[in-house]
Amino acid sequence: MSAELVIAGYVRIAKQDLDGARLLNRGANRNAAYLCEQAAEKLIRAVLTSEGIQAGIRHELPDMVATIPDANPVKPLLRAIQDLDVYATAFRYPSPKGRVKSPPTPTEVDQYIAKIELALTELAARFAIDLSSLDGPAGSVGPIR
Repeated sequence: MSAELVIAGYVRIAKQDLDGARLLNRGANRNAAYLCEQAAEKLIRAVLTSEGIQAGIRHELPDMVATIPDANPVKPLLRAIQDLDVYATAFRYPSPKGRVKSPPTPTEVDQYIAKIELALTELAARFAIDLSSLDGPAGSVGPIR
């Protein structure tokens, strides 16, 4: 597995998830929040990969961010989006009693989108990823310091 391709792939797919969240949010679709969570998770995974940390298959974003060294200057940007982990599952399925949680408002999703956009832009720059392309490696993959 090439870290250059994996990191670039995570960041590029995060951008597509974010683009999808924007589209769905225009129609107040509850899945916009899920795509925000997915974008956040992929950005966090890109940073973890650069740090040589394996995240496994879990969705606990705060735990994942906690493993990133404090010396990494993008950690605060990731902390700002780590609470999206609740949208990975809890808002996508009814409870065992059939209750369906209300999704965040479009305004709340717009706020998440703005925070994710900041992290995405910073990571694309730090990892030297051309977001206009769907392939190609990251130009830099070492830990961000």
